[in-house]
Formats: sequence, C-alpha cells, structure tokens
Amino acid sequence: MIRNVCLIAREFEGIAGAGGIKDAVRGLANALSKRQIKVTVFIPRYAFVEKGKHLYDVSLTVNGRSHIVSVSGFRIEAIEIRLLDSEYFSSKQGIYTYTESDAPTPGMIGKGHLDVHEMNTVLQAASIQGIIREGEAPDIIHGHDGHTGLLTLFMRKYRVQGLLGKTGVLVTIHNAGIAYQQIIATPRIASRLTGIQEDDFVDGIIDGKVNPLLIAGTHGHINTVSPEYSRELISGTDRHSGKLGSTYRSRKIPLKGVYNGIDVSYWLKELYNLDLDPLYAKHSLRRAVCRLLEAQELTNIRVYGAHPETDAPWVLFHGRLTEQKGIASLLELPAKLKAMNYPYRLIIHGQGNQDIENAIKTTAESNFEWTFLNGYSAKLASALIAASSFIVVPSEWEPCGQIDMVGQLLGALPIVRSVGGLKKVRHNIDGFRYSPKKKDGLAQVFKVAIAGECENKRRLSLMREIAKKAIYGRRTWDKVLERGYLPLYEKIRNKHWT
Repeated sequence: MIRNVCLIAREFEGIAGAGGIKDAVRGLANALSKRQIKVTVFIPRYAFVEKGKHLYDVSLTVNGRSHIVSVSGFRIEAIEIRLLDSEYFSSKQGIYTYTESDAPTPGMIGKGHLDVHEMNTVLQAASIQGIIREGEAPDIIHGHDGHTGLLTLFMRKYRVQGLLGKTGVLVTIHNAGIAYQQIIATPRIASRLTGIQEDDFVDGIIDGKVNPLLIAGTHGHINTVSPEYSRELISGTDRHSGKLGSTYRSRKIPLKGVYNGIDVSYWLKELYNLDLDPLYAKHSLRRAVCRLLEAQELTNIRVYGAHPETDAPWVLFHGRLTEQKGIASLLELPAKLKAMNYPYRLIIHGQGNQDIENAIKTTAESNFEWTFLNGYSAKLASALIAASSFIVVPSEWEPCGQIDMVGQLLGALPIVRSVGGLKKVRHNIDGFRYSPKKKDGLAQVFKVAIAGECENKRRLSLMREIAKKAIYGRRTWDKVLERGYLPLYEKIRNKHWT
C-alpha cells in the first residue's frame, strides 16, 4: 500500500504557477492527502514567494561551485511544503521567463531564463538531499516534466540506495515539445553543471545531446498526461517532440498515459466567492463578468476592443499565448466568419508572447466581435468560463488539455482541435472536435456550434449535462488517482531504479 509520496516540481497552485503543471501537482497532492497518504512537495522559492519556517540547509555543487540551499517549510492542510531557497530562484520574478523587473536586457523580457539548467540542477539536487536529510523514504518520488528528468542520477550521485533503494521514481511528461525537454548541450557540459560523472549520461543522448526525459525513462519510469499523447509520441506522429518518442520505442521504454484531473472545488469556489452559481443563466453570468470589467478592480487585466455584449453567445479562449496554443488559427477567423448569419463574441483571456499579444490587440481593436483581456485573473477565470457558451482550444499539440475539462464542468462546451489529450472530447456528445487535416476545420465547427446555440438550445443543454457528468464520473483528481496513479505507483514501487 502506498503511504508516502514526494512530489518535485517547478510549480504548485497557490504558491507559484505559470501553466497547467501547477494545477496538476496541487490536484494530485490534494487527492493523495485525502486518502491519508503523506505528501511532501519540493518547489523553488521564487522572489515573489514568502519564506516558510527554516528547517535546514543542504550543500551541492553547480558548475563546480559550492552552493548552499536553505530549505524552509509549512503546511497547506495536510500537505507538507518544502521551499528551496537559492539565488537561482530568489532572483526570479517569473517561473520560466524574465519579467520587466529582472530581465538582464529589455530584449529578454518574456524569454526563457539563461540559467535554466542551473535552476533545474538545484531543484533536483536539493530535493534529493532534502529527502535524505529528513530521513524518511517515500514509496514514490514523482517528478514533473523535464526539469526533474535527472532525479535518478542525483540519487545515484548521493548514494542513497540504503535509504531509497525501494523507492519508485516516476517522471510525468506534461509537454514533450522540444523546447520543453530541458536538453543539455553535451555530456561534458552536463557533468560540469551537475557534478554527475560524464559516463552516467551515456544512456540519455539523442543527437549528441543529453535529454533528461530519456534519462528518466532509462533509469526510472515515465508517463505522460493522456493515452492519446502517449500513442502520438511512441508512434512518431507528433512532429513537435523530435526523436524522443521514436527513441523510447526503439529501446522498448514503456510510456503510459494517465489523464490529468481537475480540482472541481477550486473552480466552483472562485464562482461562489463572487456569489455566482454555474447553474445561473448565461446572461446573468455575463452581466456579472461585465460588472467586474467595468469596475476596473482587476488591475492585472487590460481590456482591448469593445466590452462583450451579453445577448450573443460567448466563445472563450483561455490560456497562455504561445504558438503551441494555435493562436494563428484564431486570428484567421474574422475573415472566415464574415458570412455567418449568427451573432457571437470571441473573448481571449491570457498573456504570453509579445508578438502574439500585439497581433491579438490589433485584431480586437478592428473587429467588434472581439475582446482581448490581456493578463490573468484567477478571480475572473471561473466566472468568465461559466459565462461562455463555448471554450475554444485550437492547440497545435496538446498533451492532455485541462481547460476543455473546466469548460465541461462549468457549462462552456469545448471546441477543440483533435490532437493529443483533446481527443477525449466526444464530438457532438460533450463538445465539438475538428480534424487538424482540415484547413478550415475550426471555422466550420465554430459555425456549427454557434448555429446550435442560437437555434437548438435544448440539444446543447443536453450536451452540457452529459459533459458535466463525464467530469464527475472520470475526470476529477480523486478518480484519476484511484484509476490511474495509484495502480501505476504500486507497479513501480520496489522496482529498482539504476
């Protein structure tokens, strides 16, 4: 029986977050703790995160230099949090990218940290040393994404077989896009960076470079966040991940897919905090959102274009503004929807790549149907989703997809590009899907969805009920833990990591 799990990640909802990992780690931790399983989470202490109570210091080397990391702790309900305090983290206002206040040059604003590999080294080395220092062996050490791909090598370096010899090690791939794999230039550079022997990286090389996600699969266990994404990687049909999946296949490294879940209470709580209920009529919810925007209390949101009208169906994009998220296909919609006879409002809520933001601003200011809510507001998010008729997810690739599930929970039927984990949406049953092979697929399904909302509300109401039942029946974190992660944990526990 699993009694003790340690999670290691760069994000955790409520402390530091930038993308879907924060929700996944928090949701999994909550589900574990509900089952009386001890959960400890190691995460960095960024500049915007307050210190906890100092517990101990650990010493490690980075690029041949001795480095001290202060570890502090506190609890969130039954979850033990360990904050890793290092100059590599405490100098950062953003989790993955530079902000205006910490960028070394203006041109680096919004771009990835130059010392990302040092940050990953400190995260992994300090977490393993923290586990050693606390002296209690978890049944499972569960790392998240390529930032934790070298955990088994750090365990080998610190000679922990006596303490952790029966601990299973799992790394979940939340995104296998090449830019997310945390690839290190060469074994020699990796060795100098981490203090790990150069020969230890031999089994993790693709095209002459060290790939942490290959190390994770070779020396421990890996999974990804949907069965569909796993199949795309292993089959080589995913063109965004390079040779990683084909290497797994050639080496017969298994790659199981386990869907992320969603934390229902989190999304409902934000609505109830605003005295709103997701069962309210869409018009009432839209008026509530408009009041929030008009009050100008959301200081981290800038509105471009007209405030959306409440009578037309709302179609929402909610997420990071990157090329992966398929923003280019959204920008093509105004020209393709000119002949549509039904009203709609397209709302984009998010932030990210500055060039993409600028393109959206221009489109919103020249198209009455568009509203751009530039920034992110947790207070606004739930109400905005619940107020929308549809949530559009046109991703180029998508390992799991979470926002489609949140939409189903809150009554915004998803319109998704049929890739990766988005394939779980059942077309014309609990949402709408379009083929990535169809050039005008998004526009065509968009028209069908809007026409249905305007002409056949009863049918779409039934679809919303089916979608909500699917979430409660199989997509909550409790269900995902019971059916996915606990069986996987039991399978890898006591299996030797090398």
